[in-house]
Amino acid sequence: MDALTALANGLNLQAKLAYAGGVCGQWLMDHNSERSLWFHLVGKGRGWAHSPAWVTPLPLSEGDLVLFMPHASQHYLSYSPTHVPADLTGMRIADWNEGEAGFVCGEIELGAPQSPLWRALPPQIVIRRSDAGDSLARLIELILVEETSSRFGCQSVIERLCDSLFLLVIRHCIEKELMRSGIFAAMQDKRLAAALEAMHSEPWKQWTVAELCTRAGLSRTALTAKFAQYVDTSPIGYLASWRMQIAARWLMEPGATVERVAERCGYETASAFSKAFKRSLGSSPAAYRRGAAEASPVIEDPR
Repeated sequence: MDALTALANGLNLQAKLAYAGGVCGQWLMDHNSERSLWFHLVGKGRGWAHSPAWVTPLPLSEGDLVLFMPHASQHYLSYSPTHVPADLTGMRIADWNEGEAGFVCGEIELGAPQSPLWRALPPQIVIRRSDAGDSLARLIELILVEETSSRFGCQSVIERLCDSLFLLVIRHCIEKELMRSGIFAAMQDKRLAAALEAMHSEPWKQWTVAELCTRAGLSRTALTAKFAQYVDTSPIGYLASWRMQIAARWLMEPGATVERVAERCGYETASAFSKAFKRSLGSSPAAYRRGAAEASPVIEDPR
């Protein structure tokens, strides 16, 4: 297992399909979120992404993929390079074949969306069809084939394919060296990646710096320096942060309680867990859960 696989397994990231189909007229997509990353895959036709990130609206055509992280500036997708509709009154939902444009859109809710882990990724990620690479291009093609087929279970299949879509996007960002710092950039360092894989795979093990040095084949000084360079913290500091990332995800599960999550994390008391959680993420577990519940959007297929 590698560091990225272990990270994905630990966070159990799952995509939720918001819309897959055609659009006509003066269409608008507004999926700004402080808690979720949103992805938009153009299946047919074209559109434009409006954001302060680009001097002029970004044209999107068939096979292009754009993702917006929670720390992205306010953005919209629309039918026009010059017009962003004020509402949806000029938009008409259509079947895929009838739509002037067609999209597959969804979100992945993040446990701690403003943490350094996710802020290390670019706020907006654009992958052109021509630059997707073999694996990502084939996955995009398979998603679009499922959408146009209307076969039994296609919506569920698309969601599970989109789970992999995000991981391939992260791989794309790593391989294209779009990140110079943060944990995903650190994974490019083979020795550091060995220590990260150990922590990601067994987060609740009582790792020592000496054990992590052995995994990485580095001295204490070298390992500490590399962590400071990439993630601006110590190995044990990162481990504590990683544990709370997982805890934050567990707190979002239906029926979860602070006491139960504290027990799963190996804490003897909920109080000790709460202190560690607040120290890492800036709010108590109870306050975090309330905020997540209030911020979670209700996703409805506009059809």
